Amino acid sequence: LDDCYRALGVIHTTWSAVPGRFKDYISTPKQNSYRSLHTTIVGPRHQRVELQIRTPEMHDVAEYGVAAHTAYKDAAYGKAANIRTDAPPGGDDRGPYVWLRRLVEQLLEGNPEEFLEHTKLELFHDQVFCFTPKGRLIALPRGATVIDFAYAVHTDVGHAAAGALINGRHMPLQTILGNGDEVQVLTVKGQASPQAAWEKMAATGRARAAIRRATREASRRQYGELGRRLLIGRFERVGLEYSDDKIKRIATRLALKTAEDVLAAVGRGELPLNDVVRAISPEAAAKLDGAAALNRPKNRHDHAQGQEGWFNLAKVTNLKFRLPEAAANDGVANDQGPTPNGAGVSQAGGANPGTGSSVQIRATRNDFPVRFEEGGAVPGDRIVGVLIPGEGIRVYQIHSPRLAAFEQADWIDVTWDIDPDRPERFPAKIGVSVVNEPGTLAQIAQVIGEADGNIDTLRMTQRAADFTMMAIEVEVWDLEHLNRIMAGLRAKAVVSKVERLFD
Repeated sequence: LDDCYRALGVIHTTWSAVPGRFKDYISTPKQNSYRSLHTTIVGPRHQRVELQIRTPEMHDVAEYGVAAHTAYKDAAYGKAANIRTDAPPGGDDRGPYVWLRRLVEQLLEGNPEEFLEHTKLELFHDQVFCFTPKGRLIALPRGATVIDFAYAVHTDVGHAAAGALINGRHMPLQTILGNGDEVQVLTVKGQASPQAAWEKMAATGRARAAIRRATREASRRQYGELGRRLLIGRFERVGLEYSDDKIKRIATRLALKTAEDVLAAVGRGELPLNDVVRAISPEAAAKLDGAAALNRPKNRHDHAQGQEGWFNLAKVTNLKFRLPEAAANDGVANDQGPTPNGAGVSQAGGANPGTGSSVQIRATRNDFPVRFEEGGAVPGDRIVGVLIPGEGIRVYQIHSPRLAAFEQADWIDVTWDIDPDRPERFPAKIGVSVVNEPGTLAQIAQVIGEADGNIDTLRMTQRAADFTMMAIEVEVWDLEHLNRIMAGLRAKAVVSKVERLFD
């Protein structure tokens, strides 16, 4: 090191240094470990000359490290400078430098095919390169999935993704991609927003940000639509005409900024309907307060067809909803048997085709503000909805023990509104007690598969030496389909008991 600085002193006292052209990379090395003194002087015949001063060890790092590529812009320069092509001293500790030097030599030899063969999988250890069917190259970090690839192609492709063909094979969205994979993203028409669970499967910041933004906007729209429908029903009850402009005018009075904020708060159950009515018309709110004091019938049965008050929600038209007030005003009382809390049933069972266009929900695994309680319900079950603050409407099967936690006055009538041209599977949970012997599980799966059912989850809840109790969540088309599967299971000799589970 001392010799380097002494040599620099001799140079600067012999020739004039060019101001601003001195660099000390010895005291402050570059990030690639390059160390040297650089200076430019005005030499003989007033020619500017750049000089680099370094020790032999520094020179080895400069030649065999990543900084060496500057010396190979001209092949003739490499020969004229007598640059070494053998491995530098020091053994294997400079292996990466030797590898890079050899890559440079291969490139200079003019054989691009060989160069590509040696570098395509070695040069980028932290990246994977995949291709679209049309040959477009997509660079992704290692560990990226099909979801990351889809969003790298286009945000709309990512939102509508449903699966992928990787090298011609069907693969799920969470598949980790490898170098050279050809990926064709399969999309679903009409799917404009991703599922919130995708964020955990994505590896790139771009995909995660797009998923968060889309799910947040979709959730806001869906809660807003639910809130608008609930307000329309409440306004009709008190003789008011609903309009978004009215909601916009009273938004600040409700400590919210926009009409969309009001609607979303109503849909989430955070803002009571009566508070909105009271902000617009105190006289109308007085009517609601008086009506709330009246006792409602304990036993009633409402039919969705031919009655007022029923409505569909955008993208949730597998179900129809009606507010408790609308049902109570019909004055229909038809006992349907006891409910978990001792009251009567407040909705109509069975499928009821709706009018107009029907857009499906994606069973219960969706991000819409209408969710099924755990245990599931299928078309044909009697169901009821409850507005849960912060969640939206939660749908319960009428025999669910969890329904007893809510007052019947808080129920929202719900009935099925299935489009027969666009059927969809719904989950239901069943408990099966079987003989503990080899092949039992295979027989259970065979019965469900042959009946066109799909097993979503299966777990052993109790195990003994002779019998095993299983909890199976199976996806079915409707209640008739579920009963057919349960009957098939009961017919097996290895099955001792089959029952529907709701908790």
